[in-house]
Amino acid sequence: MSPRGYVALAILTAVGAAGCAERHWTKTGATVEDFNRDSHACGLEAQRGVYAGIPVNKFAYRSCMRARGYQFVEGGQWVGLRD
Repeated sequence: MSPRGYVALAILTAVGAAGCAERHWTKTGATVEDFNRDSHACGLEAQRGVYAGIPVNKFAYRSCMRARGYQFVEGGQWVGLRD
């Protein structure tokens, strides 16, 4: 295998391994009710101005959740909108 092939294989392996890690939202002291309320509000905000074919602006959703104090980490507590 050529050096390029090894580099491509390494990149694909790294991307595959990163895709297997489960990342979810977490916030110290928040309840499931807090999360559901905030996730819903951020989901509605992320739908504003979005064109057909893309249901939610993921960047807007993530920014909104982070602004409310949540972190998107491995092993987090709650699953928000599919990222």
